[in-house]
Amino acid sequence: GLGKFGEQHTKVLSQLPHVELVAVCSRSEDRCREIAKRYGVPRSYTSPEEMLKESDFDAVDIVTEVHRHAEIAQIAMENGKHVFSEILLSQSLQETDQLIQSAETYNRHFMVGFLERFDIRRAQIKKRIEAGDMGDLVSLYGRRNIWRGILEAPRFKSFPLILQPGIHTIDQLLWLANDQVEEVYARSRSVVESDRADTWWATLTFKSGLIGVIEQSFFVPDRRLSWCDVHLEVVGTEGTAKISEPADAAWYWSAEATQSPDLFLAPELHGKVTGALAAELSYFANCVIENRSPELGTLEDARKSLKIGQAIIESAERNEIIRLS
Repeated sequence: GLGKFGEQHTKVLSQLPHVELVAVCSRSEDRCREIAKRYGVPRSYTSPEEMLKESDFDAVDIVTEVHRHAEIAQIAMENGKHVFSEILLSQSLQETDQLIQSAETYNRHFMVGFLERFDIRRAQIKKRIEAGDMGDLVSLYGRRNIWRGILEAPRFKSFPLILQPGIHTIDQLLWLANDQVEEVYARSRSVVESDRADTWWATLTFKSGLIGVIEQSFFVPDRRLSWCDVHLEVVGTEGTAKISEPADAAWYWSAEATQSPDLFLAPELHGKVTGALAAELSYFANCVIENRSPELGTLEDARKSLKIGQAIIESAERNEIIRLS
């Protein structure tokens, strides 16, 4: 996939010293040729099936529309390729289970792109939690209010918005809590389109008694400071941690707008993409080279997040608490 984010992946992979980028694939032949030329990639394809039958490369990075992720990943593993895939993998737990089984059957490494696990700030919070510096966790809060133009993007039309892109917030809370969710209660609103929820609130109750709250909406206006308004708060008996985006790290004023640039997920430094995206793809490459299973973003992690996402949807539809076994 060679959309905007796919090109970012391409740029990162072309710059990693321990990776040789040998092929790109897109349904658009012109786009393939353009990207291949720009990043010095020797081969380009318009069919993922054709590309994946080639035997002289080790791994594939899937950045297509979400509904194609699982199918392409399955074909890749059947053809002996390790897989990195952007989330969401699938809306189906059964399809996710099939991917888990295939990864075991074909002995392939599979990593799911939970990008925020590679953000330095979030990783530092996780480290403090694991070290016991924050005491017992009391509550977690994850907010994600995204630019409203996302509502019109075709690639987001096929999925409930709490799953795509909301799965990032779900995973973030599950990762930090490292605990089992026992109950889910959620409410949603359909403000823009009567048949599609664009506002979500969900409360997760964990086995330990920890409470997690998720807030998601899509109403950052067009004349925006940033494409999203994101907050993370972790409260423990011995400390509190907070993250806000856009942050106060940098602001640019012009006659047209005030902007806060991305300094964490995929910023450019001297012509190279750095930050969480580069760290994530470099980590995956190292796992393939060293023949070890990725521990950050496993298929099992993806399944857990999907299960909670489905419970949030069910709770909002039924207006009742969903109890998980």
